[in-house]
Amino acid sequence: MRIKASKLLAAVLALCLTLGTAPAASAAALPQSAPGSQDITPYFLYIKGQDCILDISGRTAYINAWVSGQTSVATKCKVRAELQEKSGTYAWTTVDFWTDQQNGTWAEVDETAAVTSGKTYRVKATVTVWAGSQSESQTFYSDEVTA
Repeated sequence: MRIKASKLLAAVLALCLTLGTAPAASAAALPQSAPGSQDITPYFLYIKGQDCILDISGRTAYINAWVSGQTSVATKCKVRAELQEKSGTYAWTTVDFWTDQQNGTWAEVDETAAVTSGKTYRVKATVTVWAGSQSESQTFYSDEVTA
């Protein structure tokens, strides 16, 4: 139960920060949850979708991270993908990073990197979508994979 509470708190704080720095949205435009539901669905004004995937085969890591912006709203998209290696119980070290920034509604990083057998890796992706001079960002992580 403690994990759910901390995830809920993190989601609420992220939502507050996002809505606090973005133009106000009407309550009617926000998706409604069923009564009694504890699921929180993030609502983004400019980000339509995003994902990051890490696949390791042998000593090669395959990294894919992308972001798409809302059609007819987004003017520029950026994705920064960091390959991170586990360096302690809760510590991660950045091994390499890549960035793609494009005008329009799409940006993507699709790269490979050498990894060390027996080490654990993840991808940290930070995406930003602009609508004119306003922007919205999100950071998220891939699953952890051991080489």
